Amino acid sequence: MTISASSKFHNIRVSPWDKPSKPIERPFETYEQIHQKEREHKAFHDAEALLSKQPKLVQIVVNKRYSDLDKEQGRKRANAYLAKTFVERTYPRIKMITDRYALPAMTVENCNFFNRFNHLPDMSKKDIENLAWDIANLMNEQLMLVGKENIIDSELKLTYKLFLHASKITAGFKQDVPRWAKLTTRYFNQKDADSAISRMMSDKWWLNRLRKYASQWREHLSIAINLVSKKANIYASKTAINEWKEQKNRTREFLKSMELEDEEGNRVSLIDKYYGSVANPAIKRTEMMVRIRGFEDICNELGYVGEFYTLTAPSKYHATTKHGYRNRKWNGCSPADTQKYLCKLWSKIRAKLHRKDLRVFGMRVAEPHHDGTPHWHMLLFMLPSQLEEIRSIIKAYTVAEDNHELITDKARKARFYVEEIDPEKGSATGYVAKYISKNVDGYALDGEVDDESGRPMKEAAMAAATWAGRWNIRQFQFIGGAPVTVYRELRRMADHDRAMGLDVEFALVHDCADGGNWAGYINAQGGPFVKRENLIARLWYQGSEDTNEYGEEVIRVKGVFSTLVGIDTPILTRLKQWKIVKKLDDAHAESAFSGANASPRSSVNNCTGKTRTINDEEKVVTEILDNFRSIGHEITFDDAQKMRNGAGIVIDDKAFRSFDDGSLIRTGTTQLKYRQFNERKDRIFNKVNKLRGMNV
Repeated sequence: MTISASSKFHNIRVSPWDKPSKPIERPFETYEQIHQKEREHKAFHDAEALLSKQPKLVQIVVNKRYSDLDKEQGRKRANAYLAKTFVERTYPRIKMITDRYALPAMTVENCNFFNRFNHLPDMSKKDIENLAWDIANLMNEQLMLVGKENIIDSELKLTYKLFLHASKITAGFKQDVPRWAKLTTRYFNQKDADSAISRMMSDKWWLNRLRKYASQWREHLSIAINLVSKKANIYASKTAINEWKEQKNRTREFLKSMELEDEEGNRVSLIDKYYGSVANPAIKRTEMMVRIRGFEDICNELGYVGEFYTLTAPSKYHATTKHGYRNRKWNGCSPADTQKYLCKLWSKIRAKLHRKDLRVFGMRVAEPHHDGTPHWHMLLFMLPSQLEEIRSIIKAYTVAEDNHELITDKARKARFYVEEIDPEKGSATGYVAKYISKNVDGYALDGEVDDESGRPMKEAAMAAATWAGRWNIRQFQFIGGAPVTVYRELRRMADHDRAMGLDVEFALVHDCADGGNWAGYINAQGGPFVKRENLIARLWYQGSEDTNEYGEEVIRVKGVFSTLVGIDTPILTRLKQWKIVKKLDDAHAESAFSGANASPRSSVNNCTGKTRTINDEEKVVTEILDNFRSIGHEITFDDAQKMRNGAGIVIDDKAFRSFDDGSLIRTGTTQLKYRQFNERKDRIFNKVNKLRGMNV
């Protein structure tokens, strides 16, 4: 029998120890691997510790991103994001903002408030209110000490020292000192200094300052961490937009619940007056369209031409790129900083044009890029012979800063863009109509999409209004012409015979304004380049016997006068003195207008247009009582009934009112609080004077 070689070897059994062994592996990690893990572990924990020190807004955003990466790409990728991306890219941007707003070091004045102030972005409204009250008390105590130490000084010298000390404390909390430039660059005025000191001693003044400071700090952080961009929310953060909506709703409810009352007891609806004024976005937009159309008519009459310019700040002012990513060139500027840059740029351009005797008039619109950085659109009218020179001057100033960036036509066009007004394509007014509507109320923009962000224009209008309010940016400004305030007051007057009785030229100004003829009004006042002192019609002001809470005289517009006749012969347009009062229900209103005694409470209340029974009223009273208990206060049933009928109540120096449903609203610093503040302020000065007298 023959056995093949293959079958022979096939039947041979191989012993276990003859099997091939696995290659020898290192049983432990290398020193380099161990050290790398230790470095990663330390970097992660350092990043966690760093994140824990940041404002809550930053922590929420970073933790959410970490959680998303952990779920989608694993823990290792998430840890790398926190240890590297956050620390190396996000944190430096946050630090720029924090260094700008936070107190850098503890001092004698701020030691008790250092930590609280540096947590302003995380503070509730109540916490900010308490901080404002505490800083105002600190100011009062410090000024009392200054007064005691300088009892032999004259009143003016003492006021000067009080002002300087109050200014030091105020600047120490990174707030602008009221009237600083006026009192330090000109002569020191006692009256102005007293009002400035009064402001810095007021908790109300500090509350307004700290609220604004905290909201801008939060919004600036939102810009730094890309919450304001085309990838998130355009123009303003979601939080800011929600706060803006809430404020609008509160204002609307307040206006609906109040009325205007004159000296004779006549009443008109406050909300009707609001919607009939330029505070109404629709009226504001219409008025601006009338004005720019009037400018265009003047341009055509004079044989001028129009040009449309777009001015943009250098790239370092932009927090994100046009695609929504972090801009590594960003210098930490806020939208308000960029607006100041553009205003200063325009002041230089305007001065240059004035030196060259080049005259322009028109309008400019400030609107935000997707990341909140403002840019300007300008519609200017000028002589055709001066067009090229004016254009070159505007361009030269606009591209001067960081000119090395402008190496391509696209970059140069992004910084400065000019478009000649072509009558065949549309009127000059048509060039700016979209920008006016987009930045006011979005009128006639249904279905329109924003070019930069791709969002609906209606949505952009609300965000633009929020942006302007948050950063105190003036969106619209007319260049040249006569004041619109005089135009409005003449329309309020609406009396041709009275105008003619004063002066014929004044009557012409009045008639043009009354007819809504902006071009005629401008020409009658002296033309688009008229100087203020050469106006025909001007406002007439009158001081009031009342003073505000800072001891300043209240000056109000009372009418108009002709400069050709003189300021001593005004035409009064505001003959009644109105005050804001709580809205009466129908029963009280009927008795008030008839002159009869107030009727007893009716079982039906038509104030809101709905039937409400006595049981409903008792429910509202019960709701008021419950709401007070929820915040730790007890009031009587009678007090709750009075509140339901429109009265207010003061508890612990805090004033409350109720809405129709029984919900409570804080009405701000009360008259009692004002009185206490003034008494405290008077005590300081009286005590100083008393000590001075004793020393003498």
